[in-house]
Amino acid sequence: MKQLIVFLLVIITLFSCNTNENTCGKAFIGGEIINPNNNYVTLYRDASPIDTVYLDKNNRFSYQIETLNPGLHSFRHDGEYQVVIIEPNDSIMIRLNTIDFDESLVFSGKGSKKNNYLINMFLKLEDEESFIYQFSKLNPEKFLAKLDSIKNEKYQSLTKFKEKYNPTDYFTDVAEIGIDYSYYRDKEIYAYRYFGINDPLPLDSLPKDYFDFRSDIDYNREELKEFYPYFNFLFPHFNNLAMEKYFKDNNEEQLKRTNIEYHLNKLELIDDMVKSETMKNILLKFPTINFLNYSNSFKDSDAMYNSFLEKNSNEQNKIYITNLHKTLNRLRPGNNLPDIELLNFKNETATLNNITKRPSVLYFWTSANKYHFKNSHAKVKELKALYPKIDFISININSNNESNWKLILKQNNIDTTNEYRFRNPDVAKRLLAIRYINKVIVVDKNDNILSSNSNLFGSEFKKLLNEIK
Repeated sequence: MKQLIVFLLVIITLFSCNTNENTCGKAFIGGEIINPNNNYVTLYRDASPIDTVYLDKNNRFSYQIETLNPGLHSFRHDGEYQVVIIEPNDSIMIRLNTIDFDESLVFSGKGSKKNNYLINMFLKLEDEESFIYQFSKLNPEKFLAKLDSIKNEKYQSLTKFKEKYNPTDYFTDVAEIGIDYSYYRDKEIYAYRYFGINDPLPLDSLPKDYFDFRSDIDYNREELKEFYPYFNFLFPHFNNLAMEKYFKDNNEEQLKRTNIEYHLNKLELIDDMVKSETMKNILLKFPTINFLNYSNSFKDSDAMYNSFLEKNSNEQNKIYITNLHKTLNRLRPGNNLPDIELLNFKNETATLNNITKRPSVLYFWTSANKYHFKNSHAKVKELKALYPKIDFISININSNNESNWKLILKQNNIDTTNEYRFRNPDVAKRLLAIRYINKVIVVDKNDNILSSNSNLFGSEFKKLLNEIK
């Protein structure tokens, strides 16, 4: 730890500019990754890679940005990432442990205060989700009172921070967007959660100004496309708009969430309402991925795919969606699993085909999502007792870091008999179309796919297992 402090002081001295002028245009970012999963960190600006920075023998890295405008950057390590504000003259140090990536992340150095504020905002948003879900059982007036109280507390906290540290206008703008758009998201989600997620919304049961915030939405803030509160609002927002359009166009009392018209509405609304090509392409991509992953209809999948191609202008997204569409077609029921190499707890090589000699359930986990890791293993323990003739096979999708994988399993007292990791995670995730960690693949004793998009926690999952012979 003493060595890290000395390292920080040297770096700050070397890269400091005149603090009375914001004209240096340079900044420094560096730090230490504890329990790294690979030997590098990738730095991004506006979701585009700036550079790959390799860790030294002490798992530290350092990087100077020569020409800098204030903005949101991100750093990524083995599939996990976090946003950081970097402004001219900053000398920011990062320290984190990959076993608890977000929770362990601490910033120090010049520019650290604003970034510690943002990471705390992010962690609080995660914590808020459970009790806001409980608030959603309240009537609209009581729910809004609770939500407004939370928002006011956040603004009071921001005011105190500004009075103490006098941050830049850019930071203040980002922090206020974080408060406002998380508030907007909770309002969007509540409306359908309270009145029925598949039912028309009774607008007369909500305050008249309930959706007035929609007129303040800026869909075109490209620099915020990786900022959690901003993009995490946009998706439920367009879901709701698409649902409202569906009920306006159809005289029906309920919507099936697999309905292709509803999903095509989303793409049409995004295409019409978002002017920034960058934002439009992002917002078109993710609903398409989601639909293709969970659709069981060739016809509907083709319709969604073709609608995406008509509206998208990003060549990389086109290639990605086209490959995904082809991959998912190869994973349709009746086909065999691809022959993918695995490693077991003893570091012995296996393949998907030779470990599925009985009916099998393949489920996946990552160290980035501890909640899912614990819940999925607990659920499988319950299912094993109910279905002793079915094998439940757990596969870790992280990049190759044997020690971290084994450590997590040991710390949680997991039986390692059916625990595996991919030899080549990137290739395996592409061949199995693993985009969402709750994806489950079910095969019969002959290695024929029964389902490639099940969910351990879904209401229909036990029904599927009951049908296996």
